[in-house]
Amino acid sequence: MIPQRGGRALVLSICILLTSRPGLAADPAPGLPAELRAAPVALVVWKHTYRMRLFVSGRLRKTYVVGLSQRPLGHKQKQGDNRTPEGRYRIIQKAPGPFPGAFGAYLGTRWLRLNYPNDADARAGLAKGRIDKKEFAKILAANKDGREPPKTTALGGGIGIHGWKGKWPGPDKQNLTWGCLTLQNDDLEDLYDRVPVGTPVVILP
Repeated sequence: MIPQRGGRALVLSICILLTSRPGLAADPAPGLPAELRAAPVALVVWKHTYRMRLFVSGRLRKTYVVGLSQRPLGHKQKQGDNRTPEGRYRIIQKAPGPFPGAFGAYLGTRWLRLNYPNDADARAGLAKGRIDKKEFAKILAANKDGREPPKTTALGGGIGIHGWKGKWPGPDKQNLTWGCLTLQNDDLEDLYDRVPVGTPVVILP
């Protein structure tokens, strides 16, 4: 039992002692993988909560609400499965809108291309017979050089982070794309200015 006399001061002292001990202080980078804590900038996406966190020098800086693909559960494995990939990727291209084409308006105001398929996707695709050794080698070579991986194989491609044509249909209608991550345009423009090419992007279930 804490003594009544001087009890408030004693409780305060205990709180200070506990929070100053290593491992008990609040984590400045909740959810950031250990290998990325030294990265200048990193993004982590949790599909099940529709959230993306921006980390700068190992510290949480901002959280964004994201939209996903029309089939949000599971990892993208092939062209046309309408799933958002899961794994570790990186931003390999940035481009401002407007964008041409029949579906250009649905990219919103900015585009951040990810290197899907990555090496792990290529290995899985080769093992399952979805791509051949020549396609496998081209994907690995593109990822090594920081170029866009081939997007015409059975694994699909053209995955990135983009905006939308105006506002999303509603707060509970965020499964919108054919595989990309989407943000409201004002959030996307804020993110675009914060992340350089080469930023790692971890997408979790």
